[in-house]
Parts: sequence; structure tokens; C-alpha cells
Amino acid sequence: MAEVLRNPEDLRKVPRGQRGHFVVPVARRIGGGTIDIHVHVVQGDRPGPTLGLIANIHGDAVYGARIVSTWLERADTDFAGTVIAIPVANPVAFESATRTTGQGWNTDMNNMNRVFPGDAGGWITQKLAAAVAENFVTQIDAMIDYHCGGGTSIDYTLVNGDQTPEQKRVFDYCRLMATDFIFVHDKDPFSGTIDQYAKSLGKLSIVAEQGGNVLPDGFLELSMTRIDNFMKGLGMKDGEPDFPESQLLMRPPRVLPRIDHQGIYIPVQGVEVLSKVVDGGTLLGQVVDPATLEVVQEIRAPYEKSAICMARTSFGRVNPGDYAFIISDATRAEVIGRPDNWRIEL
Repeated sequence: MAEVLRNPEDLRKVPRGQRGHFVVPVARRIGGGTIDIHVHVVQGDRPGPTLGLIANIHGDAVYGARIVSTWLERADTDFAGTVIAIPVANPVAFESATRTTGQGWNTDMNNMNRVFPGDAGGWITQKLAAAVAENFVTQIDAMIDYHCGGGTSIDYTLVNGDQTPEQKRVFDYCRLMATDFIFVHDKDPFSGTIDQYAKSLGKLSIVAEQGGNVLPDGFLELSMTRIDNFMKGLGMKDGEPDFPESQLLMRPPRVLPRIDHQGIYIPVQGVEVLSKVVDGGTLLGQVVDPATLEVVQEIRAPYEKSAICMARTSFGRVNPGDYAFIISDATRAEVIGRPDNWRIEL
């Protein structure tokens, strides 16, 4: 049975080698129920760092919840430290399967990942962010923040900067995700994210862009291996992380083609192009008007060598503005090998 979390410090009071399940009530519904955030704790059998796993700040990023809940289901306590996990950080957005809070619900319709650290006296999105900030972010040393585009498939690591000593430390931490592609922004393009807030408190954080509705075979097991990588890098588990022999390090430019017209999306390329480089001009998908039978949009690879970071790989109805692809310029990429030093100092 879950218990109400009265004080964030109580998360750390779960005895060594045991598990805890807490709820953080955020608001009351008219029927008497509450909007709650569920927080899980797994205490390793010996002291060590605290790793946070969080998913579904966006309600359509459902695969992150599967990764976090699967890890919780399988977890034993043979490790050093603590894991604190929130499978669904925005239950209102999850309920409507939307990126923003409360599509079709009488809320502010805000993007929760633009309002951190939130406001307990504000709109519902701000209340949810404040509850996560107080009862999760303050209690961890390092974080994996899971995201995936609704209706698409995605698998790459997003890093904001790698020039300053602190940025380089975060970059080394992010490499533990061991994706084939790493994309580095010059600076954080957004404000009010949980990633940004965690870093402002001196926490390590990664924006884990992975998951989706169609994924390669074995992706869930790969996701478990990646969490193990972070635990090994932080000294929570013994052994070496599992890295690919090489990774493609990319920087701007990149493009995010969106759907321009309502219609039926027909994928020309399947999930096999995810995290792969394709030739420029390759036809990736089409939008067809089912009433007129007209092809109203074609999406093609824009660069001479185009790295597919995110892809819409399944048939379905689409609306203007829906995500389609994230594509980087692989001709400017740097190939980097396995890191020599993967230990992360807190």
C-alpha cells in the first residue's frame, strides 16, 4: 500500500534493502478523488548515490513510463545507494495522452516541461511541477528524464553544451546512455525544464530521448542495460558500462519536419531507419488526403547524409503540427570511440 508523502526526507528513511511507495496529493477532483503523483523508492543494501528516474512529464511520452515501471518491477536491492522513480509525472496529461496538461480538460493547457520549479499556488501544471521539484528533484544526486515524441519513435542523447568544465562533466554522464547518436546544442534552447532545474541545484541530468510506438526488437532490454550503465558509472553497481564501439557526435544544424496538413500518414521507411544515416533525398513518408486521394506532403531526408534521430514510422491519422522527424546533418558529425574514463564523480 502506498502512503502519503508528508516530507520529502521520508523517501530516504526507507530501510536499506527495502522498497517504498508514496503518493503526493496535488489537487482534489470534484468526485472526491485526488490528482496524485506516485513516487517509488528502492533502497540498495548499502549506502551510495541517489539516482532518479522520471517519465511522462509529457502525457504522450508513454514509453518512458514503461521503461521506469519495468525497471521497478525487476529491481532487486543488490546495489549501493537509492533509486527514486516517478513513472507518470503528469497524470492529467497522461489521462488525455497529450503533450500538454489536460487536452479537453478545464486546465491551463501548459507544457509542464516549461514551468519548473513550478508554483504550488499556481495553475495545475505549475502545481504538478512544484510537487515533482520538491519531492523528487531535491532528493536525488543524478537523474534520467525520459521523453519520446507522441506517435513517433526516437533514440538519441540530447546534450546542452560541452564547453565549460560543468558541461563536460554532464556530457560524460550523458554518454552512459550509450546511444549511437549524440546531439549537442550550443546552449539550452528552452527554459523551465526539469533538466535545467536539476542542474541549477548541482544535480547531474540527462534528457533521455528514447521510446515510441514502434521500436526495434529488444529495445526494452536495451533500456534496462542503459540504466545499469548509469548505476555502474555512478558506482552503484560493479562492472563496466556497455558502450557501442563508436558514437556519432553531432551539432547544429538539425531540422524537425512537422506534418503540414491533416490526413493519413503513410511511412515509406520503417523503424529500421531509426538511429541510422540515410542518403539525402530519401523519401521517408507521405501525407495523403483520403477524400481526394492527393499526396499533400512528402518528407525527404534533407542533408547529403541525414542522421535519423526521431522518425514517424507507423501508419495513422495526423494533424497539422504533429511531429514527423528529427534529422541531423551527419556530414558534419564527429565519430568518437568508447570513453576511457566512465566513472562519474558526484
